[in-house]
Amino acid sequence: LIVSFVTSNGGRFHQMVDVACGSGQSTFHMAGCFNTVYGIDISQEQVNQARKKCEELKHENIEFRTGTAEDMPFEDESMDLVTCATALHWFDFNKFYAEVDRILKPKGVLAAYGYGLIEPKHPICRVLLTHFIWDTLKGCWADRIRYIARHYRDLELPYSKSERHDFYADVAMNLPNVIGFISSLYGYQRYCELNPGNTVLSDLEQDLHKELGYDVRKELLDATISFPFFV
Repeated sequence: LIVSFVTSNGGRFHQMVDVACGSGQSTFHMAGCFNTVYGIDISQEQVNQARKKCEELKHENIEFRTGTAEDMPFEDESMDLVTCATALHWFDFNKFYAEVDRILKPKGVLAAYGYGLIEPKHPICRVLLTHFIWDTLKGCWADRIRYIARHYRDLELPYSKSERHDFYADVAMNLPNVIGFISSLYGYQRYCELNPGNTVLSDLEQDLHKELGYDVRKELLDATISFPFFV
């Protein structure tokens, strides 16, 4: 989708930057599309991990740097594409858009994308997880997480030409996969900081096991979990 939009907009494929790239999971996918790919992140630890992975994958056209979304270390009109994966909602919008306008070439493209929380196909599983995420963990989410919950529908890009795409990707997951995903969420980690020694996640696991009535440690949760993606 992103590459197609760059093409339809009359853009080129010389240089791009992936903002708030983390360990480079999204950055690496663009290596075959652009002559030079940059990834920047505010975390030196994340940049170090990305550089290590880059060496392992032998990508010679990717460079990782430390930097912020509001003050990027690039020259004016130097980029054909700016991307940010599940990160735009954390930025200072006005400063970020000003930086994007500064570093993008004419006909350059900004692509903001991300994914929402898992949506199990199994109805009981969906109810239990929804209750856990929004009720049990209530008050533990950063305020801007609402943008993710709304799939960026409340974010308007300040450009006259834009497109929006929504789609779902189905992933086969068993209970340990689901519990592992939830344990990585900011809201749960914050809950644990406020409530050390809690058992809410193990309680959720037991409830899922009880309600579903079979060994979900081995079997798939109704075959699929849906991840909502938005671009």
